[in-house]
Amino acid sequence: MTAPVRPTDTSPDLLTGFLRQQSPGREPPVPLWLEADGLPDVPRRLLAHDHGMTATLEAFWGEQMRLSVLHTEEVGTLLRRHVLLSGADSGTPAELGLIEIRLDALPPGALFAVRQRRIPFGAILSACGVGFKSRPAGFLRLVANEDLSRLLRVTPGAAIHGRATTLFAQTDGKVLANAVELLSGHQPG
Repeated sequence: MTAPVRPTDTSPDLLTGFLRQQSPGREPPVPLWLEADGLPDVPRRLLAHDHGMTATLEAFWGEQMRLSVLHTEEVGTLLRRHVLLSGADSGTPAELGLIEIRLDALPPGALFAVRQRRIPFGAILSACGVGFKSRPAGFLRLVANEDLSRLLRVTPGAAIHGRATTLFAQTDGKVLANAVELLSGHQPG
């Protein structure tokens, strides 16, 4: 296996900030940054690609993803939000997403939809005709503490796999968002 990758500077901040917010006064789980070949098979198939996670999860789960916004904060031209994507029919958590969206890079329709907080970001971009690519900067594994376990409905101590990625507009290469996406590890029924 090759040496661990170095994610973008924004990625650890998004992840660490979220983990500290979820576990105030306790030491948050520490991520181990990996190359894609260090991931188990299913997480690697779900994470090591250049398209959006919403469509990838919907294809894997065989159902639409429902968005639950856990936290949102807008500062200047940046909108940070923590979201949970769950199966619309099953209600099973599929992914925890921590995203920093560049509002000034979005067309008006997408900007409006992002602020409505009802639809996953990738689905908004697709619906608004914004072609994009996701460029993973690194992959990770961490151990679920009680707070993550409760949120993702997994056993404390379960391995959680994810990626840090940047979403770019296909037309001009403009950065649309930086994200950390953590899979729940659940499988479709």
